[in-house]
Amino acid sequence: MLDFQTKSGWMGDPSRGASMGRTSDLPEGTTATLTVRHVALTDGYDAGGAYWGTPDNLYCVSDAEGRVRYLRASDADAAKARFPRAGWAPVVSDGPSKEDIAEMLDGYIECALWSSNDESDDNGGDPLDSNYSADDLTPEAREAMRNDCIVFAVALHPTITSCFDFGRCDWSLAGHDLWLTRNGHGVDFSDHWPEAQAKLLDACARHMGEVHLYVGDGDDKIHHY
Repeated sequence: MLDFQTKSGWMGDPSRGASMGRTSDLPEGTTATLTVRHVALTDGYDAGGAYWGTPDNLYCVSDAEGRVRYLRASDADAAKARFPRAGWAPVVSDGPSKEDIAEMLDGYIECALWSSNDESDDNGGDPLDSNYSADDLTPEAREAMRNDCIVFAVALHPTITSCFDFGRCDWSLAGHDLWLTRNGHGVDFSDHWPEAQAKLLDACARHMGEVHLYVGDGDDKIHHY
């Protein structure tokens, strides 16, 4: 994953809040073969949490060694013009749509509620979906879950969409399997997705680490940590 696809913070410390933009280290005079990606922004933030402001015309140019340059451009061709000596790999898709993210988030939340137990005194271990729904998530919990879906979907968009003609693979299932895989529930992408793609999806999901839901004391709302 490139840095704009992963969680960030000021000077690399997520606890210190969003950084303003990101560092560029790719020289415009390079002769390497480069890839250009449009960086999707939500309210001025990239998927990893760095703030760029508006408009949504940010591109990331990178080489095989992981060096990058961020720049504003009217389109991908205008971004490429800044590197007159470089070669070019095929343009990478802009990534998932807002509808794709919404569908993935629905599957992610549904699976999280079904596979998480309520350990509060009142319900004593019932699955959360026995007594709660997505409407019971705190705004902070929903936003954290949405951000994780965005990070995964943006980074792996070509891999995920290449599987949509296989079985029942879709954005909802991607969300479902992301939750189960990252939390070690014994089911992962290899159970539903083509073998070659599943290996990468599994590895990236596990790299994101475990997260959990719980019912808050006093507010009867579902929190995320």
